[in-house]
Amino acid sequence: MKLAEAVDSYVTLKRSLGAVFSAESRILRSLVRALGDIPLDVIDQEAVHAFCRGTGPPTRWWERKYYTLRDFFTYVVTRGHMSASPLPDLAPRIPRSFEPYVYSREELQRLLDATELLQDNRSRLQHVTFRTLLLVLYGAGLRPSEGLRLRCCDVDLDERVLFIWDTKFFKSRLVPIGTALCEALRAYRKARDDLPMPADAHSAFFASRTGAAISLTRLERIFVRLREHAGVRRPSGARWQPRLHDLRHAFAVHRLVAWYREGADVQACLPLLSTYLGHINIAGTQAYLTMTPELLAEASKRFERYAAVGEEENHDV
Repeated sequence: MKLAEAVDSYVTLKRSLGAVFSAESRILRSLVRALGDIPLDVIDQEAVHAFCRGTGPPTRWWERKYYTLRDFFTYVVTRGHMSASPLPDLAPRIPRSFEPYVYSREELQRLLDATELLQDNRSRLQHVTFRTLLLVLYGAGLRPSEGLRLRCCDVDLDERVLFIWDTKFFKSRLVPIGTALCEALRAYRKARDDLPMPADAHSAFFASRTGAAISLTRLERIFVRLREHAGVRRPSGARWQPRLHDLRHAFAVHRLVAWYREGADVQACLPLLSTYLGHINIAGTQAYLTMTPELLAEASKRFERYAAVGEEENHDV
């Protein structure tokens, strides 16, 4: 079997299983162009390594290529088309320089207050729409795309549940919401009744003045305006500024802090948080749990209480 045929077979299989497989497909097509449509059994290890490595300093894309090729060569080896993978055993280790931004509650309030600058006589609901949308992204820990895809029929305010359909990893889930967020959504829904409903109950819940769904590009552009107006930023010279997606990080960290303060078993609660966020495993959730001063303080208090109990028991003995 030749390389191009193997790649076509592998991409077809992955997409038949429901994977989008867009970036991975581009990587594998690039491999065919770089090496040529050669028989699998003559692929050279050095050529594959050079393709992965590219030129310049190591990057996350180099790492992405490695794992894509690793899975591809595992596929062809297990089907007997190659005797062994030509990839090196060790994956490249790329330093992680990016850190998510965890908004404080005071910064979140400033972002919400900043939506007043969006008031527009031509689109009278605009500032309320984006304010409520930010509340949902933080209050329910949604991904921005999930919030934008909500339809009117997906928001059950009687049961206080949001229906999230076919999101990342092709999963759907139910997201319970609190009383305060439910009331904010109820107020917005009442105002939204004045906007067009082009698809009836399947119309976008967060809509433009025409009733159409708001694009992610527009939301991100407006969020930058709100963030700059609110003065929420990293220290001068930082490469990355706070992102829209970081509202989800803030939700996860603040939930963890609340559990510490309530005296809950945090380790036992993590699977619940993972399910709520729509992750496929706890490892995906752990990436959101940045150690902030507030979180460290609560963890330290928990340890101090635990240590104090231990000292009392030793004293009694």
